[in-house]
Amino acid sequence: MTPWFLLAALAGEPARAEPDAFGRRTTAQVHSVDPDADHHHGDGAYGRFDGDLDLGLGAGPALAFSNGQMSVEVRGVARWYYSAGLYVAYGETLAPHPDIERRLGFGLELTPLFLLRWRKAQERGPAVFDLALDSLALGLGASLATEHGHDFGNRHAFEGSLGFGMPLAGTAPGPWLEFRATTTLPKPVAGEAQVFLLLSWHFAVVTPIVAAHEPRVQENAAAR
Repeated sequence: MTPWFLLAALAGEPARAEPDAFGRRTTAQVHSVDPDADHHHGDGAYGRFDGDLDLGLGAGPALAFSNGQMSVEVRGVARWYYSAGLYVAYGETLAPHPDIERRLGFGLELTPLFLLRWRKAQERGPAVFDLALDSLALGLGASLATEHGHDFGNRHAFEGSLGFGMPLAGTAPGPWLEFRATTTLPKPVAGEAQVFLLLSWHFAVVTPIVAAHEPRVQENAAAR
């Protein structure tokens, strides 16, 4: 019998029963989501929980602040639950002899308002308003700009950006109209700071990390 007493002593006291019938709470209570509601209308998420990864790809015109030269911009983003992720952007200037011929920017993008507001049940609609407000984004990264007559990426700089978007279909996955303004440090050269307008499409993707846990979540939900 000695081994059993040793095991019991090492295991410690049995866990006390919790008030919650499903065990000890490990996350904050959320009041804004009805699990039986449609995931695209009226639940405060508007499709943002259809996948844990938001992939977006957009293209559109850009205008340089200092010299008014036009360019075409392509931008991609991958964000975890529409809150934080990585972006990459590439632009080609359309002017015949531009100050900046092309630009490549990449870095980290933060859109923290969604999870903060959703957790506090502040996503009350309309959907376009909630999604546009939550899309306020701050980008921090690096810029490789090519000045006229130089090799690619001859100018290296830190890049900062601010932006927001408007969902054209009232859901997070789908078409968006996005606005961005970028500048660089040290002081940008002519044609380097820009404002641009993008027509983009966002996809909600379930990564293998989350997919591996879905059967367990479904089993727990069925048991309850």
